[in-house]
Amino acid sequence: MTNIPTKTILVTTGATSPFPSLLSAALSAPFLATVQSLGYSNLRVQYGDCEKLFRALSTAALPSCGSIELTGFGFTDDLRTEVTHADLVISHAGSGSILDALRFQKRLVVVANSALMDNHQKELAEELGGVGYLVEGFVENLHEAVTKAESFEFKHFPASGSEKFCSILDEEVGLNLD
Repeated sequence: MTNIPTKTILVTTGATSPFPSLLSAALSAPFLATVQSLGYSNLRVQYGDCEKLFRALSTAALPSCGSIELTGFGFTDDLRTEVTHADLVISHAGSGSILDALRFQKRLVVVANSALMDNHQKELAEELGGVGYLVEGFVENLHEAVTKAESFEFKHFPASGSEKFCSILDEEVGLNLD
């Protein structure tokens, strides 16, 4: 008997602000059909404080899951371990989550939470997407972003890139003091 390699997607919705629309998109029938067709076998969802919604959506999604193993968790002190086990990370556009995925050189789709004040996440996703570190996705077409990420030539984030990341982040939030 041969072991079939598994492919895992990690979806992070954030720890400080709920992101129910990303949760809904990641458990939608079009998304599940797409990831199954791309050979993913595990979908791991960090649902934050939206456990009730996750339970309801995952129950409704079971018929669409096919061979995909769906698991979820609210919060963890060790999100980096979750990231290291993922083949693809779909993340809210929180800077900490983005940086973790980039440091581990993971394929990364970032979805900004447009419900947040001043939409600073979108600016960060656009900037890092524009230089090739990630694919920017949207809740309306998350399945398309995952398809794009499969063939996208991601630029590797430099090991010493924290200075560059910080300067981009500072500029985007208006802290560039030059």
